[in-house]
Amino acid sequence: MITASIGPFLVLKIVFGSLLLAIVSAAATVDYRKMILPNHITFLLAVTGIAQSTLVDVPKLWDACFGAAMAALILGLVAALFRKFRGIEGLGLGDQKFAAAIGLWIGWREVALMLLMASMSALLFVSFRALKQRRLDMAARTPFGPFLGFGAIVSWLMGVAFA
Repeated sequence: MITASIGPFLVLKIVFGSLLLAIVSAAATVDYRKMILPNHITFLLAVTGIAQSTLVDVPKLWDACFGAAMAALILGLVAALFRKFRGIEGLGLGDQKFAAAIGLWIGWREVALMLLMASMSALLFVSFRALKQRRLDMAARTPFGPFLGFGAIVSWLMGVAFA
């Protein structure tokens, strides 16, 4: 008979993983329905990300803070470039704050994976929507929060859960 010993850090990772999934799911649902990422949900995500970093020590606190800054900076740059070249808003401040809060959960090393997963899943969604509608509507709004949430879960599993 094989028995697995569940240590306190594994229990904490399971608890924090469940929190991450619940908070990201709530944010994604609101963003999908109302095209807004509420500050109180983003703040809760940030606070629990700092708690994870403090209690589990993965990612390290400095790594988490750098991840938040890096995610916010990258999405801020993307938003500014989109606004400059298209003349319209394409990425809201809520998405930038949400990405920063996710950065606290995953650390800077996983930010690229999170953004890749978010961008690719959003691209797939838009592609399927265009195929279904038989046209690509360049003016159609698409909430990015659900895709950032998907990227958060994937990158957390890859970088934190198995660390």
